[in-house]
Amino acid sequence: MKKRIKFFGLSFFSHSLSREGVKRGYTGAFVGFVLALAFMWAAFVGGEMLPFSTHYNGSDGFRETVHLLLASDGDSRIEAKIEDGRLKVRRHGGEYAEGLIVNTLESAEDKSKYSSGDCNAVIDSRPANTLAEVEAYCVSNDGKNTEISYADYLTLSSVARLNFDFRLRYTGNALTLDDATVAGYRAYLDGLSAEAVGKAAKLDTELSNGEITKDEYNRKIYEAYFENYYPEISAYESSSKVPLLRNYYYHNYISQGIDNYIFIFDDYLTGSYKTGLGGATAFYGFYSSMEDGELVSEGMTATEAVAAADSFIKESFGATFSFNAYAYFMNTVTIAPFIALMLMVATLLGYSLLRLKGVESVSSLGAMLKVIGSYLWFSGAVSALLTVATSFLLRHSIISALPPVIFFITLVTRSVIFVIMEGKVYKNEHSEPKEAE
Repeated sequence: MKKRIKFFGLSFFSHSLSREGVKRGYTGAFVGFVLALAFMWAAFVGGEMLPFSTHYNGSDGFRETVHLLLASDGDSRIEAKIEDGRLKVRRHGGEYAEGLIVNTLESAEDKSKYSSGDCNAVIDSRPANTLAEVEAYCVSNDGKNTEISYADYLTLSSVARLNFDFRLRYTGNALTLDDATVAGYRAYLDGLSAEAVGKAAKLDTELSNGEITKDEYNRKIYEAYFENYYPEISAYESSSKVPLLRNYYYHNYISQGIDNYIFIFDDYLTGSYKTGLGGATAFYGFYSSMEDGELVSEGMTATEAVAAADSFIKESFGATFSFNAYAYFMNTVTIAPFIALMLMVATLLGYSLLRLKGVESVSSLGAMLKVIGSYLWFSGAVSALLTVATSFLLRHSIISALPPVIFFITLVTRSVIFVIMEGKVYKNEHSEPKEAE
C-alpha cells in the first residue's frame, strides 16, 4: 500500500516512479481522473468567487455609484434593511415601502444624483412576482421586420401566420388586475374547451368558499387567460406562465448589451462593472442568508455608510457560493468527456513519440495510459492553482475557459518530458558495452 501511495503521489515528479505505471493497474488512472475533475471544479469556483472583492475595490465608477446610492450625505441617501431575507428600502426620511425608488436609466434627476460616469443604477423593491404590463405583437420573418399587432395576427389565415413570429414588449409598468378586466378574462375562458371552463369554474368555487383571496383569484384567471390566448412565452419567462415586471430590466437593457450597471431588487441584486483589466464582469448577489437588520441607517456617518454599502455588495455576492458551486459542478460533469479525451490525446502522443524513437519499454497504449494517468491529479491541481492566481489579473471572461487549457498543457508537457527521459533511460539500458582495448 505504501508503494502505491508513493507512486500515485510522486510519479509526476519522478521518472523512475512513472515507469512503474507500466506494471500497475488502471485504478490509479481512474482515481486521478476523478481528482482532476474535482480540482477542475475548484478552479472554476475559486476563479469565480475569490477575486470578486479585489475587482470590486478596483472598479472606481461602479463602486462610486454604489456609494451614491447607499452612502450619500443628507436627503439623497437610500436607506436599507434586511427583513426575512428580503431587502426593504426607503428614501431618507420616508417610510419603507414597495416601489421603484431609483432608475437612472429613465430619470435624468436620478442620473444626476446616483450615477457615476456611464454606470446606471436601479432600485426596485416591488415583489419578484409582480405582473408586467406587456404589448403583444408579431414581426414578419421575411427580413423586412414588418410589425403588426397580435389582434391583427389572429385575423390572418393559418398559412399567412407562418410568416410572422410572436413578440412581447415590456412597458416597464406593473399590471393592475381590476375586477372589470378580470371579468373580461373570465368571459373569454367560458368560450374555450370544457376543460378550461371547468378549471375556471373551480376557481369560482374556491373564491366563494374563501379558499383563495380575491387577488389570488384574479391572478389565476389572468394566468389561464394568458396561457390560452397567447403562444407560449418560454423565450421571455423561465419560471412563470405570465410576464413578470422583474424581467423588464433584462429584456430592455441587459439583453441589449448594457454592461455597467447595478440593479437592486427585493430578493437579489445583479450588476456588471469594468475592472482595471478591462472587460465587463457580471455578478449576482442574494440576501436569503443575510441576518435581519439595518444595512444603511439614518444615523450612520458617511464613512460608516460607505463601509456598510461595500459590505452589503460583497456579502450578498458571497451568498451565491452554493449556487455557483452547483452550477460549476454541472459544468464540470459536462466537460468530463473532454478531459477524458485530453487524456487519450496525451496517451496517444506519448506512445507515438516513443515508437518513433524506437523505445519499446512501454509496450502498449494501455501501459502508456497508466503512466499518463498518474499525472492527472497533479495536472488538475496545477490548473486550480494557476486559475485562482491569474483570476486576480485576467478578465473574468477568460477565467471560465482557463482550467481545461492549463490542465491540458500541463498534462501534455509532462507526457513529453516522460518520453524524453524514457528515451535516454532506454538508450542507456540497451547500449552495447565498449570492448576493452
